[in-house]
Amino acid sequence: MKAILAILACAAIMSSCMDQYNPVPYWKQFTSERQITSAKNLKLTEKGEIPAPTVAIAETDPISGKYASLCSSCHGADGKADGAAAAAMNPKPRNFHDKVWQAKVDDAHIAKAIKEGGAAVGLSGTMPPWGGVLSDDEIKGLVAKIRDWGK
Repeated sequence: MKAILAILACAAIMSSCMDQYNPVPYWKQFTSERQITSAKNLKLTEKGEIPAPTVAIAETDPISGKYASLCSSCHGADGKADGAAAAAMNPKPRNFHDKVWQAKVDDAHIAKAIKEGGAAVGLSGTMPPWGGVLSDDEIKGLVAKIRDWGK
């Protein structure tokens, strides 16, 4: 009986401790902060702080919000492969403004890379698959956004 009570007590303690490591409640905040810090010409407030967002991108343009939260850290806020993580990556992420690359690939190739990850299309495995996070319509929207940068 003592052993059962000890196990239950340990389980209760572990469960309460794990709540503090759950990132889900903070995703919206992280997305918002990433959008602000990846913006071009970021200007600090008079107090020297990063400005708070007035309206989250995800609320005004869902596709841009998905891009900002999932893609911009590597591919950059404007798709020029200049995101914060890009400097440490080898190979470098794709620059979506590259007209030669845009002409060589079709929409299905881009969609597959987004959905199944870079390795699925013979590219770097550092690009994760986003098919479990994005709907097919969101992937189509991201493909359209990428194509716009190639115009």
